[in-house]
Amino acid sequence: MAFEEDFAAALAQRGIQMDAADVPAPDVIGGALDNINGFMSGMDDAVREGFDESSLEFTVCSVLADPSVNIAPEISTILAAYDSTPNMRLTELLQATRETLDQVQGGQV
Repeated sequence: MAFEEDFAAALAQRGIQMDAADVPAPDVIGGALDNINGFMSGMDDAVREGFDESSLEFTVCSVLADPSVNIAPEISTILAAYDSTPNMRLTELLQATRETLDQVQGGQV
């Protein structure tokens, strides 16, 4: 479980806490991040900014994993961790996760 432990530890350094046992496979994470970025880039600017701002105060990130929305259900555990992370917007969380994924896959942990 080396990747999972390294990924969870590297996320924790960025303020995102999650259990290593809940970390999906690297390709699953990468694909889901791409799905979320594609979904958000297709939003109207005001809607995207509103969703991003609301993620600071409300547990809205997990909505992206909801089966009725079906944007990124495969990373529901990461999205739940986002909702438990204070003082970070969804865009910041996504960027931190992408950077962490690249770092861990590149063996820079």
